[in-house]
Amino acid sequence: MQRMELIRWIFRAWRYRLRLEKQEIRIVLDHLMPGDTVIDVGAHKGGFTYWMLKQVGNDGHVVAFEPQAVLAERLRRLLEARGCPNAVVENQGLSSSTGVLTLNIPGPGTSPGASFEPHDDIDPPALSIPIPVTTLDQYSWEHNLGRIHMIKCDVEGHELEVFRGAEQLLASQHPLLIFECEVRHRRSGRVDDVFEFLHALGYRGWCLGPDGRFEVTEFDPRRHQVDPDMPDYINNFLFTVDSEHATS
Repeated sequence: MQRMELIRWIFRAWRYRLRLEKQEIRIVLDHLMPGDTVIDVGAHKGGFTYWMLKQVGNDGHVVAFEPQAVLAERLRRLLEARGCPNAVVENQGLSSSTGVLTLNIPGPGTSPGASFEPHDDIDPPALSIPIPVTTLDQYSWEHNLGRIHMIKCDVEGHELEVFRGAEQLLASQHPLLIFECEVRHRRSGRVDDVFEFLHALGYRGWCLGPDGRFEVTEFDPRRHQVDPDMPDYINNFLFTVDSEHATS
């Protein structure tokens, strides 16, 4: 069974690289170096975690946050089977403050749509589970992570709270950010509040579109986030303080 799980994990990772998240995985491969420290927020089944580990090597460090217990435990088993002592899977969430939040999971099992944001329109009703949360600033200090080089964030509408909880780290270290952000998942009904927060910390942003990258100043949700099933839908973004990251 463990061998089959490993095969499925590798297959999923290559599917991300070759089909589902081509630009995003390319950024991971291009900008992570051996010895780097990287954070995977909303690791789910480890499609990004796999490539992060490949790039940082035995001297690097990967911390994967996954609040869904079944997925977190499965990813832990996979990392143990692959012999990855430099990887940590945390079965908790990240937010703007420490405490406990309600994780809303669409349907009866695990889901990539699980979120700390409310899901009032889901039928059947979401499964709601209390989950401990911390801030990335607090976690980084408690675990002495040092310099963090990259943060990937996929938290279904809770991304601004994650970044607020990492404000000191973002302001001082400016790690490269790859994150998903959609109007339909944001409680505010906006994505520009996320962009404005990061801009105030010195970041510059790019949209990762089907035809390449363009600056978030040109992003219009009325045009670019109309139908998530259409190929021109844009929900992934790259933010960095170093313009060379977006042009290489």
